[in-house]
Amino acid sequence: MKKILTVLMSAFLLTGAISCKKSSDGNNNNTNSGAKSIVIKITLSPVPGTNQGSFTGAVNAMLPGTDLATWKVNDVVRSNETTIGFTTADFKNGVLTLETTAPVTITNLSVSGVTTAQFPYTATVQWTLGGKANDPISLPVTSTMTRSYEIK
Repeated sequence: MKKILTVLMSAFLLTGAISCKKSSDGNNNNTNSGAKSIVIKITLSPVPGTNQGSFTGAVNAMLPGTDLATWKVNDVVRSNETTIGFTTADFKNGVLTLETTAPVTITNLSVSGVTTAQFPYTATVQWTLGGKANDPISLPVTSTMTRSYEIK
């Protein structure tokens, strides 16, 4: 089930990225597009234990023009990956930090959590775009939860 959700989210994000590549004016050399830095922090509380649930997601972002951004995951640059898939195993002490290495024009984030009523947990998503933090979004996970965000 976890692999299916990850594949579906990756396909969704890839579709979003491809559609973002279309330029309405035919000018793909736009260097003044209002690109901004982005940092996304996701916190799980409590972290689902083995066989007690799972949390997966994927993120990608567009640079000005038509290229996909490179990401730092928990301060480690992942230079050969433009769409980052993540699972509960990627969290450090319940926290996952995703950051682009250059300013971007649009970011797509999808998250999914699965658990039973016996092992509920909460995922909190917060991003900082161009130095301005959004209000944290609390996502209770008591069965199945899926959310997608387009950040620009």
